[in-house]
Amino acid sequence: MTRLRDTRTHACTRAALLAALLGAAASAGAQGTADDSSPTPSRADTSRACPYVRCALGIAPVWNGLAVVRGPSGAHVATLGFFRARPLPPLFAAHDSAAHYAARAVRVRRQASALTDGGALLLAVGGVRALAAGRLDRGGSIVLGAGAAAFAVSVPLQFAADGHLSRAVWWYNATLR
Repeated sequence: MTRLRDTRTHACTRAALLAALLGAAASAGAQGTADDSSPTPSRADTSRACPYVRCALGIAPVWNGLAVVRGPSGAHVATLGFFRARPLPPLFAAHDSAAHYAARAVRVRRQASALTDGGALLLAVGGVRALAAGRLDRGGSIVLGAGAAAFAVSVPLQFAADGHLSRAVWWYNATLR
């Protein structure tokens, strides 16, 4: 019984808070339309300048990572590389969440790239060592094992970076109209 009463109280409180926020937003919007001397355009004005159909971003796979493409033509904007992750362009700065996820994608991709590249290097060294010796000795198997482990750990990190890039693109597209 007490829990039911608390749930109703919280629901009423949330409804009152939502009504107050909507009222404040409506009055702010009315004041904003009365004063057109605002020095910077709002996010809504910026998104009208570049409509969703023409400016929305997407992700396309390329041989060395994921490409960020724009519009129906698929114009290349940036690449989040598998082997070397460079910073993404500042176009994600339009929204705090987009910028956050873009930075996170680059950070995670750099970690994954170090593990992928290091793992591949260790696998190559272990393989060459085994071929040169004509057999797989203890040292060679340790090097091969370390390379395989680094490579295996890098795979989920690569996918995590892809997910962060996807979220950055989603938040960027959310600013468009």
